[in-house]
Amino acid sequence: MNNKIISIVLIALTVAVIGLSVMVLTRVEKVAYIDTAKLMEGSKEMQALKKQVEKDQAAMKGNIDTLTTEFQQALKDYEKTQAKMSSKEKQLSQELLRNKQQQLIQYQQAIQQKAQGEEQKRTQEVLTNINAKIKEFGEKQGYKLILATTGGNIAYADKGIDITEEIIKGINGEK
Repeated sequence: MNNKIISIVLIALTVAVIGLSVMVLTRVEKVAYIDTAKLMEGSKEMQALKKQVEKDQAAMKGNIDTLTTEFQQALKDYEKTQAKMSSKEKQLSQELLRNKQQQLIQYQQAIQQKAQGEEQKRTQEVLTNINAKIKEFGEKQGYKLILATTGGNIAYADKGIDITEEIIKGINGEK
């Protein structure tokens, strides 16, 4: 009797283990990946940010070019008139030119740092927005994992699990 009970329990356990194994092995998890380079290229937000950064850089370059031209003109003026100046006037003019040059360099550095900081801040805002939309998409579509490839970090993936185009359409408001 004990052997029959043990046999029945073993058979039940074996069936349960096989059943669980089949369930685990046949359970399909939704996994996908996104090509981040294509995503950034295709994102309207990122394209708009890129255009704004280019516009800001052009304005910054224009300001710096104007100040550089003013400094170069002041230097030419000094070179033309220095022969007629007293040593005290020369010394004062040279000091003014050095100060103007130093101010130009400091302005250039400050503007570049400010522009870089602003670009990083705006880029981070866009990326945060894109990541939120990817998360929302993944949850709605039932994905368990969405990978991001940057520069070929995924050695191999079936093209069928590349959802980059779907994500681009979603973040751009295209359905």
